[in-house]
Amino acid sequence: MNYQEFLESKKKIKETDGIDIELDDLNPVLFDYQKAIVKKALKKKRFALFEACGMGKTLQQLEWAHKVNKETNMPVLILAPLGVTVQTAYEEAPLLGYEVKVLRDDFSIDNGLYITNYEQLDNIDTNLFAGIVLDESSVLKNFTGKTRVQLTNAFKNTKYRLCCTATPAPNDLMELLNHADFLGIMTTAQALATYFINDMKTGSYRLKGHATKDFYKWCCNWSINIESPKDLGYEADYYVLPKLIEQNIMIDIDVIDDDFEHGLFREIGTSATSFHKEKNRTADVRAKKCAEIAMKDNEQYLIWCDTNLEADLLKKYIPEAVEVRGSDKPQRKERCALNFKNGKIRVLISKPKIFGYGMNFQKCHNVIFCGLTYSYENYHQALRRIYRFGQKQDVYSYIVLGTTEMHILETVNKKKELQHNLKNQMDMSVQEIQLLNFEGKEVNEVFQLQKIEIPNFL
Repeated sequence: MNYQEFLESKKKIKETDGIDIELDDLNPVLFDYQKAIVKKALKKKRFALFEACGMGKTLQQLEWAHKVNKETNMPVLILAPLGVTVQTAYEEAPLLGYEVKVLRDDFSIDNGLYITNYEQLDNIDTNLFAGIVLDESSVLKNFTGKTRVQLTNAFKNTKYRLCCTATPAPNDLMELLNHADFLGIMTTAQALATYFINDMKTGSYRLKGHATKDFYKWCCNWSINIESPKDLGYEADYYVLPKLIEQNIMIDIDVIDDDFEHGLFREIGTSATSFHKEKNRTADVRAKKCAEIAMKDNEQYLIWCDTNLEADLLKKYIPEAVEVRGSDKPQRKERCALNFKNGKIRVLISKPKIFGYGMNFQKCHNVIFCGLTYSYENYHQALRRIYRFGQKQDVYSYIVLGTTEMHILETVNKKKELQHNLKNQMDMSVQEIQLLNFEGKEVNEVFQLQKIEIPNFL
């Protein structure tokens, strides 16, 4: 074997037995770039769509599921957050002329396309399905999370798998690895050994310097990661975000210690206990200010809060508002989401963990954050429910905080800046690799699994 043959032997050349389909055979409702992505995902059989909000991931996953169903003559399952199930079945699927059955009380399976929320996974026989779609698949993010392990084990024998979520943060590479694990591309442990090094100083993994390009070549072989159709060489005139007008409203908070337990002035800490204590202390004045904003005109407002106390106060000061919380029955959550979309509810109050992921509320263009947490992702996703491609009006975003909570906003803004900088600093060759791979000009990547040797004394 000469050196060139040795290099060739290190290439991972694996022909898939996926579905090969012509672009003209895909639903004409799809844009050209969406057809190209679906064609790629069907051919690969196990694939991930990392796309910016408003790129039409739902239509793409529905078309993928439809073609898998027709090819295999077996049912296909879509798992999604609770509010998204009805949105997909009753709003998106009819656009393509497809029927999607919602699994809620009756879990008997025949054929066709089915959708349910993640919480119902235990009620489903996953062996009945030829294909699985994970909508908002960022649920796989947690490396040791129970949900990630359960999903990976439940569908490890499912032939066709598709993951759909927003583009992951550039510094959150573990999310990519967990997607690869679920898709059956490579286990997380193997990927860590191949492309990463354990940074003893930070206690976390980081990409090996020499492996960066190979890592992204590998990712491009089983996923697509785009912010706009132009990333794949398509026209993107329609995909222009509207103007975002952000206003941070700071309410003056007295820092004098009422009982002088810690001296004249209260010490504002950053621990979880201090954070929640201060959040409760400022809840009333923040809720009043949010009400003042929402009551100044007759437009629709989406108000995000984080605690039941905040929700109760917001409802107190905005009597006409409708509030949705975790303890509500699924049917009520779905009904309220639909009524807000249809304009029957003027002011909707909820939490990012309930309606912050996957929902499309772009008919509304006013959002109020009654406080923040340290989670930039929750803030970003909640904002993106209305600030997305397809929004026809300028978006107004109000963040209402007490002056004692400034450090929370500063932390979120730092995370926002970090993500922006990392995206800009990403090697342009990564985009070139993806485009070449997508066009079929570079379909194989070179990598070598590292052998993990156990010391003799163990």
